[in-house]
Amino acid sequence: MSRSSLVAGSGLLVLGISASVFLVVAARMVGPAAFTGVVVLWTLVYTVGIGVFLPFEQELGRAASVRLARGEGAGALLRRSAELALGGFVLLVLLVVAAMAVPAVREQLFDDSWAYAAGLLVAVAGLALQYLQRGSFSATGDFVGYGAQQGVEGVVRTVACLVLAAAGVGDPRAYVAVLALSPHVSVLVLAGRLRRAAGDAGPPAHLRELRGRFGWLLVATLGSQALANLAAPAVRVLSSPREVEAAGNFLSALTIARIPLLLFAAVQAVLLPRLTRAREAGDRAEFGRQLRVVLLATAVVGLAGVLGVALLGPGVLRLLFGPAFGLPRGDLVLLALSAGVLMLGLALQSAVVALDDHRWSGLGWLAGVLVFLALLAVPLPVLLRVEVALVVGALAVVGLLGVVVVRHLSGSWGSSDPGTGGVVRD
Repeated sequence: MSRSSLVAGSGLLVLGISASVFLVVAARMVGPAAFTGVVVLWTLVYTVGIGVFLPFEQELGRAASVRLARGEGAGALLRRSAELALGGFVLLVLLVVAAMAVPAVREQLFDDSWAYAAGLLVAVAGLALQYLQRGSFSATGDFVGYGAQQGVEGVVRTVACLVLAAAGVGDPRAYVAVLALSPHVSVLVLAGRLRRAAGDAGPPAHLRELRGRFGWLLVATLGSQALANLAAPAVRVLSSPREVEAAGNFLSALTIARIPLLLFAAVQAVLLPRLTRAREAGDRAEFGRQLRVVLLATAVVGLAGVLGVALLGPGVLRLLFGPAFGLPRGDLVLLALSAGVLMLGLALQSAVVALDDHRWSGLGWLAGVLVFLALLAVPLPVLLRVEVALVVGALAVVGLLGVVVVRHLSGSWGSSDPGTGGVVRD
């Protein structure tokens, strides 16, 4: 393994660990009731931030790679991408301010505090800058910079929340500040490297360079993040005022149940390039072999997660988050099962994107979200209702994307057309 690959993988691992550390420390310091506000903020940040701005990284990386292959500079393209991201952020500001004006929304999502709304906007602005920076790094093959950015954010977030805990800080707004500011620190630390990555400006950038499959990528990333992250806010909204701690307990359980998802992120980074190479070479057998191996490994990891949670889940939950946090074993098993099915969906999404069928990638996740939302109306206890909706929604994604992959593998086979946006990195 190359030094760049090691650094990129290490940065991803540090970032994943820091997420768990942050949630555990914040939960123990602020308590279940106050932790629900942090839960909702965390969910909104990573649903909106990743959902909206990850496609910028993907399309910027693709378009910049085309320029660099022609011997052209990518600086102008980076500036145009930044302008588009700024427009998206301005729209988000207007939406958040409008939401804060509605008392019911303000109370449910932001604990009736502008601090949470400000934290959301600052954090999402940081994610926008991060994904633009990562797109430039990936396009130029600077995976050291790519991994270092994630590692810096993880270290900053971990150290900051541990310092707050050591000082006995129990105000949730302090942890909101850590969540909001750590992405900005990572961008600033890597700013010099970004200037080198961008190189010269090159010819003027036009919107059509970034268009590609951007719309369907946006639908797919927003849909996947929504299905993965909307469960905790759904528990918060559906629970009665007397059950205000439910969302905090639910997210703490999700953190334990989704540990395999941290490992799967590294699998995704390797899977799509391999599938893409097989697709471009017209090697149907190799494509199918690579996908079968990953799907089998994913199923094994998912099953191990379910069994691990069934045996150790309640004890690990109390050990990490404290005695005030708890969820029945059956709920933990359903959450672990949903994580395993989500991993299968993400693996199939990589296959669909490698097959240059971005439309069905977006439609698959959209269908999963719609199934999830529809099942929230089923008259079951709140936790069971959300858990069943999460599992069935993820199964809908797997079923639909699986049919798309089988249709491609059994039908015509040829290389993708790079002039239409081609294959993008997930």
